[in-house]
Amino acid sequence: MQNGSYVYHTMAPQTRRGTITDGEVHNGKVRYIFHLDSRFSDAATFGEVWFNEYELVECPRPTDAEVAAINKLAALGS
Repeated sequence: MQNGSYVYHTMAPQTRRGTITDGEVHNGKVRYIFHLDSRFSDAATFGEVWFNEYELVECPRPTDAEVAAINKLAALGS
């Protein structure tokens, strides 16, 4: 993975998708700052989070229609 890669988090692959920046080695493991895609409904409150490389999987960027469907499902689960 490299800065700017689009990824999802393994614990929430539908709703935690975004880009990574500023990779570094910490305690022998690579970690990145994760930036949630701004199209997701909770992006304004999410902020920047550090995730270990093994928690992230590269993936294609979802379309606007896919994000809208994910946001609708997330709202139903709230």
